[in-house]
Amino acid sequence: MRVENSVPEDLIENIFAKLPVKSLIRFMCLSKSCYQAITDPQFFHLHLHHSNQSNKQFVLQISGRPLTLQSLSFCHHQLLREPVTLDPPILLLSVWRWKMVGSCNGVLCLTTSPQSIHYLGIVNPSIKKLKLVLFPNLEYSLYPSKGRYRSVDGTYISTEIGFGFDSCTSDFKIVIIFREIYSGRWRQVQVYSLRKNAWKVPSNVPNSLYDMYDPQVVVNGAFYWFVNSVISDCLSILMFDFTEETFKEIKMPDCFDEDRGELLRLGEVKGKLSLLLLLYLDEDSSAGDSLEMWMMEDSGWIRQFVVNGSQLYGPTCLAMNDEVMLLSKYSNVGHILFCDLKTLELTDHEVEEQRPLALTYTPSLAILGEEN
Repeated sequence: MRVENSVPEDLIENIFAKLPVKSLIRFMCLSKSCYQAITDPQFFHLHLHHSNQSNKQFVLQISGRPLTLQSLSFCHHQLLREPVTLDPPILLLSVWRWKMVGSCNGVLCLTTSPQSIHYLGIVNPSIKKLKLVLFPNLEYSLYPSKGRYRSVDGTYISTEIGFGFDSCTSDFKIVIIFREIYSGRWRQVQVYSLRKNAWKVPSNVPNSLYDMYDPQVVVNGAFYWFVNSVISDCLSILMFDFTEETFKEIKMPDCFDEDRGELLRLGEVKGKLSLLLLLYLDEDSSAGDSLEMWMMEDSGWIRQFVVNGSQLYGPTCLAMNDEVMLLSKYSNVGHILFCDLKTLELTDHEVEEQRPLALTYTPSLAILGEEN
Protein backbone atom coordinates (compact mmCIF):
# COMPACT_ATOMS: atom_id res chain seq x y z
CA MET A 1 0.00 0.00 0.00
CA ARG A 2 1.51 3.35 -1.08
CA VAL A 3 -0.09 6.55 0.21
CA GLU A 4 1.83 9.83 0.07
CA ASN A 5 1.82 10.98 3.66
CA SER A 6 4.19 11.71 6.52
CA VAL A 7 2.46 8.95 8.50
CA PRO A 8 4.21 5.55 8.15
CA GLU A 9 2.77 3.41 5.37
CA ASP A 10 2.14 0.33 7.51
CA LEU A 11 0.26 2.40 10.09
CA ILE A 12 -2.03 3.85 7.40
CA GLU A 13 -2.61 0.38 6.05
CA ASN A 14 -3.60 -0.98 9.46
CA ILE A 15 -5.94 1.96 10.06
CA PHE A 16 -7.59 1.52 6.65
CA ALA A 17 -7.94 -2.22 7.20
CA LYS A 18 -10.16 -1.63 10.23
CA LEU A 19 -12.50 0.82 8.52
CA PRO A 20 -15.96 -0.13 7.20
CA VAL A 21 -16.37 -0.61 3.46
CA LYS A 22 -18.48 2.54 3.01
CA SER A 23 -15.71 4.71 4.50
CA LEU A 24 -13.10 3.15 2.23
CA ILE A 25 -15.26 3.82 -0.83
CA ARG A 26 -15.35 7.51 0.13
CA PHE A 27 -11.60 7.62 0.76
CA MET A 28 -10.94 6.30 -2.73
CA CYS A 29 -11.89 9.75 -4.01
CA LEU A 30 -9.24 11.53 -1.94
CA SER A 31 -6.32 10.86 -4.26
CA LYS A 32 -4.95 8.52 -6.88
CA SER A 33 -2.65 6.90 -4.32
CA CYS A 34 -5.59 6.21 -1.99
CA TYR A 35 -7.53 4.66 -4.86
CA GLN A 36 -4.61 2.41 -5.80
CA ALA A 37 -4.04 1.42 -2.19
CA ILE A 38 -7.63 0.47 -1.46
CA THR A 39 -8.08 -1.46 -4.72
CA ASP A 40 -4.82 -3.38 -4.20
CA PRO A 41 -5.57 -7.17 -4.05
CA GLN A 42 -3.28 -7.54 -1.02
CA PHE A 43 -5.25 -4.91 0.86
CA PHE A 44 -8.47 -6.79 0.05
CA HIS A 45 -7.16 -9.83 1.95
CA LEU A 46 -5.94 -7.72 4.88
CA HIS A 47 -9.28 -5.91 5.17
CA LEU A 48 -11.21 -9.20 4.85
CA HIS A 49 -9.13 -10.71 7.67
CA HIS A 50 -10.06 -7.84 10.00
CA SER A 51 -13.72 -8.01 8.94
CA ASN A 52 -13.86 -11.73 9.66
CA GLN A 53 -12.51 -11.05 13.14
CA SER A 54 -14.84 -8.19 14.04
CA ASN A 55 -17.72 -7.80 11.58
CA LYS A 56 -19.25 -11.18 10.77
CA GLN A 57 -22.92 -10.79 9.94
CA PHE A 58 -25.88 -12.67 8.55
CA VAL A 59 -27.76 -11.66 5.43
CA LEU A 60 -31.47 -12.46 5.17
CA GLN A 61 -33.36 -12.60 1.89
CA ILE A 62 -36.76 -11.06 2.57
CA SER A 63 -38.03 -10.96 -1.01
CA GLY A 64 -36.97 -12.30 -4.41
CA ARG A 65 -38.68 -9.69 -6.62
CA PRO A 66 -37.74 -7.00 -6.03
CA LEU A 67 -34.67 -8.42 -4.34
CA THR A 68 -34.71 -7.34 -0.69
CA LEU A 69 -31.79 -8.17 1.59
CA GLN A 70 -31.22 -7.35 5.25
CA SER A 71 -28.07 -7.74 7.35
CA LEU A 72 -27.88 -8.73 11.02
CA SER A 73 -24.80 -7.71 13.01
CA PHE A 74 -23.62 -9.31 16.25
CA CYS A 75 -20.90 -8.43 18.72
CA HIS A 76 -20.03 -10.52 21.76
CA HIS A 77 -23.06 -12.70 21.02
CA GLN A 78 -25.46 -9.73 21.10
CA LEU A 79 -27.53 -8.25 18.25
CA LEU A 80 -26.03 -4.79 17.71
CA ARG A 81 -29.05 -3.19 16.09
CA GLU A 82 -32.21 -3.88 14.15
CA PRO A 83 -31.75 -5.47 10.69
CA VAL A 84 -30.28 -3.10 8.10
CA THR A 85 -31.65 -3.21 4.55
CA LEU A 86 -28.86 -3.65 2.00
CA ASP A 87 -28.98 -1.64 -1.20
CA PRO A 88 -28.09 -3.98 -4.09
CA PRO A 89 -27.28 -2.88 -7.65
CA ILE A 90 -30.32 -1.50 -9.47
CA LEU A 91 -30.30 -4.34 -12.01
CA LEU A 92 -31.17 -6.79 -9.22
CA LEU A 93 -34.40 -4.88 -8.64
CA SER A 94 -35.60 -5.69 -12.16
CA VAL A 95 -38.23 -8.09 -13.47
CA TRP A 96 -36.31 -11.25 -12.49
CA ARG A 97 -36.98 -13.14 -9.29
CA TRP A 98 -33.69 -13.83 -7.49
CA LYS A 99 -32.69 -16.42 -4.91
CA MET A 100 -29.51 -16.51 -2.80
CA VAL A 101 -27.49 -19.68 -3.33
CA GLY A 102 -24.14 -18.83 -1.70
CA SER A 103 -22.02 -16.34 0.22
CA CYS A 104 -18.24 -16.08 0.40
CA ASN A 105 -15.81 -13.27 1.33
CA GLY A 106 -18.51 -10.60 1.23
CA VAL A 107 -19.84 -11.68 -2.16
CA LEU A 108 -23.26 -13.25 -2.75
CA CYS A 109 -24.18 -15.66 -5.53
CA LEU A 110 -27.77 -15.49 -6.73
CA THR A 111 -29.76 -17.27 -9.39
CA THR A 112 -32.84 -16.25 -11.31
CA SER A 113 -35.88 -18.46 -11.64
CA PRO A 114 -35.41 -20.43 -14.88
CA GLN A 115 -36.95 -18.41 -17.71
CA SER A 116 -36.18 -18.03 -21.40
CA ILE A 117 -32.71 -16.92 -20.22
CA HIS A 118 -31.19 -18.26 -17.00
CA TYR A 119 -28.78 -15.95 -15.16
CA LEU A 120 -26.51 -16.18 -12.16
CA GLY A 121 -25.51 -13.02 -10.31
CA ILE A 122 -22.23 -12.47 -8.47
CA VAL A 123 -22.80 -9.38 -6.34
CA ASN A 124 -21.07 -7.46 -3.58
CA PRO A 125 -23.92 -5.49 -1.94
CA SER A 126 -21.48 -3.39 0.13
CA ILE A 127 -20.04 -1.73 -2.98
CA LYS A 128 -23.03 -2.30 -5.30
CA LYS A 129 -20.99 -4.20 -7.85
CA LEU A 130 -22.59 -6.93 -9.96
CA LYS A 131 -21.46 -9.49 -12.51
CA LEU A 132 -24.20 -11.26 -14.51
CA VAL A 133 -23.29 -14.77 -15.66
CA LEU A 134 -25.24 -16.76 -18.24
CA PHE A 135 -25.80 -20.44 -17.52
CA PRO A 136 -23.40 -22.62 -19.54
CA ASN A 137 -24.37 -23.80 -23.02
CA LEU A 138 -26.29 -27.03 -22.62
CA GLU A 139 -27.94 -29.67 -24.73
CA TYR A 140 -31.00 -29.38 -22.48
CA SER A 141 -34.19 -27.46 -23.16
CA LEU A 142 -35.41 -24.95 -20.58
CA TYR A 143 -39.04 -25.22 -19.49
CA PRO A 144 -39.89 -21.96 -17.69
CA SER A 145 -43.35 -23.09 -16.60
CA LYS A 146 -41.83 -26.01 -14.70
CA GLY A 147 -38.69 -24.17 -13.59
CA ARG A 148 -36.40 -26.95 -14.78
CA TYR A 149 -34.48 -28.36 -17.74
CA ARG A 150 -35.34 -31.35 -19.91
CA SER A 151 -33.00 -33.47 -22.00
CA VAL A 152 -33.72 -34.66 -25.56
CA ASP A 153 -34.83 -38.05 -24.19
CA GLY A 154 -37.50 -36.33 -22.06
CA THR A 155 -35.68 -36.68 -18.70
CA TYR A 156 -36.13 -33.76 -16.32
CA ILE A 157 -32.89 -32.22 -15.05
CA SER A 158 -32.35 -30.27 -11.82
CA THR A 159 -29.41 -28.03 -10.95
CA GLU A 160 -27.32 -27.88 -7.76
CA ILE A 161 -25.20 -24.73 -7.39
CA GLY A 162 -22.11 -24.14 -5.24
CA PHE A 163 -20.19 -20.88 -4.82
CA GLY A 164 -16.76 -20.29 -3.30
CA PHE A 165 -13.29 -18.77 -3.49
CA ASP A 166 -10.05 -20.29 -4.80
CA SER A 167 -7.38 -18.74 -2.57
CA CYS A 168 -4.51 -20.04 -4.74
CA THR A 169 -5.64 -18.06 -7.79
CA SER A 170 -7.68 -15.40 -5.90
CA ASP A 171 -10.71 -16.34 -7.97
CA PHE A 172 -14.42 -16.68 -7.24
CA LYS A 173 -15.88 -19.85 -8.75
CA ILE A 174 -19.30 -21.44 -9.29
CA VAL A 175 -19.90 -25.17 -9.66
CA ILE A 176 -23.16 -26.44 -11.17
CA ILE A 177 -24.24 -30.07 -11.13
CA PHE A 178 -26.91 -31.11 -13.62
CA ARG A 179 -28.57 -34.33 -12.48
CA GLU A 180 -31.64 -36.37 -13.33
CA ILE A 181 -34.44 -35.58 -10.89
CA TYR A 182 -35.77 -39.10 -10.42
CA SER A 183 -32.68 -41.32 -10.76
CA GLY A 184 -30.10 -38.95 -9.22
CA ARG A 185 -27.66 -39.68 -12.07
CA TRP A 186 -25.30 -36.84 -12.87
CA ARG A 187 -25.53 -35.65 -16.46
CA GLN A 188 -22.94 -32.88 -16.38
CA VAL A 189 -20.75 -30.76 -14.08
CA GLN A 190 -19.45 -27.31 -15.03
CA VAL A 191 -17.25 -24.80 -13.19
CA TYR A 192 -17.26 -21.05 -13.80
CA SER A 193 -14.21 -18.84 -13.14
CA LEU A 194 -14.83 -15.14 -12.51
CA ARG A 195 -11.24 -14.21 -13.47
CA LYS A 196 -11.45 -16.10 -16.76
CA ASN A 197 -15.15 -15.34 -17.28
CA ALA A 198 -15.55 -18.84 -18.69
CA TRP A 199 -17.09 -22.23 -17.98
CA LYS A 200 -15.18 -25.53 -18.04
CA VAL A 201 -15.90 -29.21 -17.39
CA PRO A 202 -13.74 -30.58 -14.52
CA SER A 203 -11.88 -33.81 -15.14
CA ASN A 204 -12.56 -35.54 -11.81
CA VAL A 205 -16.31 -36.16 -11.55
CA PRO A 206 -17.59 -39.04 -9.35
CA ASN A 207 -19.45 -41.82 -11.12
CA SER A 208 -22.19 -41.99 -8.50
CA LEU A 209 -25.89 -41.45 -8.02
CA TYR A 210 -26.80 -38.84 -5.41
CA ASP A 211 -29.93 -37.23 -4.08
CA MET A 212 -28.75 -33.78 -2.98
CA TYR A 213 -30.22 -31.59 -0.27
CA ASP A 214 -30.37 -27.82 0.10
CA PRO A 215 -28.39 -27.15 3.34
CA GLN A 216 -24.88 -26.37 2.10
CA VAL A 217 -21.85 -24.29 3.05
CA VAL A 218 -18.41 -23.16 1.89
CA VAL A 219 -15.51 -23.71 4.30
CA ASN A 220 -11.85 -22.94 3.57
CA GLY A 221 -12.12 -23.09 -0.20
CA ALA A 222 -14.42 -26.11 -0.40
CA PHE A 223 -18.17 -26.48 -0.82
CA TYR A 224 -20.22 -29.09 1.07
CA TRP A 225 -23.63 -30.65 0.38
CA PHE A 226 -25.76 -33.19 2.23
CA VAL A 227 -26.17 -36.13 -0.16
CA ASN A 228 -27.79 -39.54 -0.13
CA SER A 229 -26.29 -42.29 -2.24
CA VAL A 230 -29.02 -43.85 -4.38
CA ILE A 231 -27.05 -47.11 -4.54
CA SER A 232 -26.17 -47.57 -0.85
CA ASP A 233 -29.08 -45.46 0.52
CA CYS A 234 -26.61 -43.91 2.94
CA LEU A 235 -26.44 -40.25 4.02
CA SER A 236 -23.07 -38.53 3.72
CA ILE A 237 -21.47 -35.18 2.88
CA LEU A 238 -20.07 -34.38 -0.55
CA MET A 239 -17.19 -31.89 -0.83
CA PHE A 240 -16.06 -29.92 -3.88
CA ASP A 241 -12.58 -28.36 -3.65
CA PHE A 242 -12.54 -25.07 -5.60
CA THR A 243 -8.75 -25.12 -6.02
CA GLU A 244 -8.32 -28.73 -7.16
CA GLU A 245 -11.81 -28.84 -8.72
CA THR A 246 -12.32 -32.34 -7.34
CA PHE A 247 -15.06 -34.10 -5.34
CA LYS A 248 -14.72 -36.13 -2.13
CA GLU A 249 -17.27 -37.94 0.05
CA ILE A 250 -17.20 -37.54 3.86
CA LYS A 251 -18.90 -39.88 6.35
CA MET A 252 -21.41 -38.71 8.91
CA PRO A 253 -20.69 -38.95 12.68
CA ASP A 254 -20.99 -42.55 13.84
CA CYS A 255 -23.68 -41.62 16.38
CA PHE A 256 -26.13 -40.43 13.73
CA ASP A 257 -29.10 -42.71 13.10
CA GLU A 258 -31.47 -41.59 10.33
CA ASP A 259 -34.40 -43.25 12.13
CA ARG A 260 -33.85 -41.20 15.29
CA GLY A 261 -32.92 -37.78 14.00
CA GLU A 262 -32.48 -35.42 11.10
CA LEU A 263 -29.83 -33.15 9.61
CA LEU A 264 -30.49 -29.45 10.03
CA ARG A 265 -27.50 -27.56 8.67
CA LEU A 266 -23.90 -27.60 7.58
CA GLY A 267 -21.97 -24.53 8.69
CA GLU A 268 -18.60 -22.94 9.34
CA VAL A 269 -17.61 -22.32 12.95
CA LYS A 270 -14.08 -21.11 13.78
CA GLY A 271 -12.95 -21.95 10.26
CA LYS A 272 -14.06 -25.58 10.46
CA LEU A 273 -16.90 -27.60 9.00
CA SER A 274 -19.73 -27.99 11.51
CA LEU A 275 -22.86 -30.08 11.47
CA LEU A 276 -26.12 -29.55 13.35
CA LEU A 277 -28.25 -32.60 14.20
CA LEU A 278 -31.72 -32.82 15.72
CA LEU A 279 -32.15 -36.09 17.63
CA TYR A 280 -35.70 -37.22 18.46
CA LEU A 281 -36.99 -38.15 21.89
CA ASP A 282 -38.68 -41.15 20.30
CA GLU A 283 -39.55 -42.28 16.79
CA ASP A 284 -43.17 -41.07 17.03
CA SER A 285 -42.31 -37.55 18.19
CA SER A 286 -41.25 -34.61 16.02
CA ALA A 287 -40.24 -32.65 19.12
CA GLY A 288 -36.48 -32.70 19.51
CA ASP A 289 -34.78 -34.46 22.40
CA SER A 290 -31.50 -32.65 21.72
CA LEU A 291 -29.94 -30.25 19.27
CA GLU A 292 -26.30 -31.23 18.77
CA MET A 293 -23.43 -29.48 17.00
CA TRP A 294 -20.49 -31.49 15.72
CA MET A 295 -17.23 -30.08 14.33
CA MET A 296 -14.83 -31.74 11.90
CA GLU A 297 -11.37 -31.92 13.51
CA ASP A 298 -8.23 -33.61 12.19
CA SER A 299 -9.15 -36.68 14.23
CA GLY A 300 -12.74 -36.77 12.93
CA TRP A 301 -16.14 -35.52 14.14
CA ILE A 302 -16.15 -34.08 17.69
CA ARG A 303 -19.37 -33.13 19.51
CA GLN A 304 -19.28 -29.49 20.66
CA PHE A 305 -22.52 -28.91 22.55
CA VAL A 306 -26.08 -30.08 23.15
CA VAL A 307 -29.18 -27.86 23.43
CA ASN A 308 -32.45 -29.11 24.90
CA GLY A 309 -34.57 -29.50 21.78
CA SER A 310 -37.96 -29.86 23.47
CA GLN A 311 -38.44 -26.07 23.30
CA LEU A 312 -37.60 -26.07 19.57
CA TYR A 313 -40.56 -27.88 18.05
CA GLY A 314 -39.63 -28.53 14.43
CA PRO A 315 -36.54 -26.27 14.27
CA THR A 316 -34.76 -25.35 11.05
CA CYS A 317 -31.24 -23.96 11.21
CA LEU A 318 -30.85 -21.00 8.87
CA ALA A 319 -27.16 -20.24 9.38
CA MET A 320 -24.41 -20.16 11.98
CA ASN A 321 -21.11 -18.42 12.63
CA ASP A 322 -18.55 -18.36 15.44
CA GLU A 323 -20.90 -16.66 17.90
CA VAL A 324 -24.54 -17.16 16.97
CA MET A 325 -26.81 -19.70 15.33
CA LEU A 326 -30.04 -18.63 13.60
CA LEU A 327 -33.02 -20.96 13.93
CA SER A 328 -36.61 -20.83 12.74
CA LYS A 329 -39.58 -22.88 13.96
CA TYR A 330 -42.35 -24.40 11.87
CA SER A 331 -44.81 -23.46 14.62
CA ASN A 332 -43.76 -19.80 14.75
CA VAL A 333 -43.46 -18.30 11.26
CA GLY A 334 -42.21 -14.75 10.93
CA HIS A 335 -39.78 -15.26 13.80
CA ILE A 336 -36.19 -16.40 14.07
CA LEU A 337 -34.26 -17.49 17.15
CA PHE A 338 -30.71 -16.46 18.00
CA CYS A 339 -28.84 -19.18 19.85
CA ASP A 340 -25.74 -17.91 21.68
CA LEU A 341 -23.08 -20.57 21.02
CA LYS A 342 -21.33 -19.66 24.29
CA THR A 343 -24.23 -19.65 26.76
CA LEU A 344 -26.72 -21.64 24.58
CA GLU A 345 -29.39 -19.08 25.46
CA LEU A 346 -32.19 -18.44 22.94
CA THR A 347 -33.57 -15.03 21.93
CA ASP A 348 -36.63 -14.52 19.74
CA HIS A 349 -36.66 -11.92 16.96
CA GLU A 350 -39.42 -10.96 14.53
CA VAL A 351 -38.67 -10.75 10.79
CA GLU A 352 -40.66 -9.53 7.79
CA GLU A 353 -40.55 -12.77 5.83
CA GLN A 354 -42.29 -15.86 7.18
CA ARG A 355 -39.40 -18.19 6.28
CA PRO A 356 -36.39 -16.09 5.21
CA LEU A 357 -33.28 -17.44 3.55
CA ALA A 358 -30.14 -16.71 5.58
CA LEU A 359 -26.40 -16.91 4.92
CA THR A 360 -23.30 -15.79 6.79
CA TYR A 361 -21.88 -12.57 5.39
CA THR A 362 -18.84 -10.33 5.91
CA PRO A 363 -18.75 -6.88 4.23
CA SER A 364 -15.68 -6.66 2.00
CA LEU A 365 -14.06 -4.99 -1.02
CA ALA A 366 -14.24 -8.19 -3.08
CA ILE A 367 -14.55 -7.80 -6.89
CA LEU A 368 -13.81 -4.09 -6.47
CA GLY A 369 -10.89 -4.43 -8.87
CA GLU A 370 -10.32 -6.92 -11.64
CA GLU A 371 -8.61 -9.35 -9.24
CA ASN A 372 -8.86 -10.21 -5.54
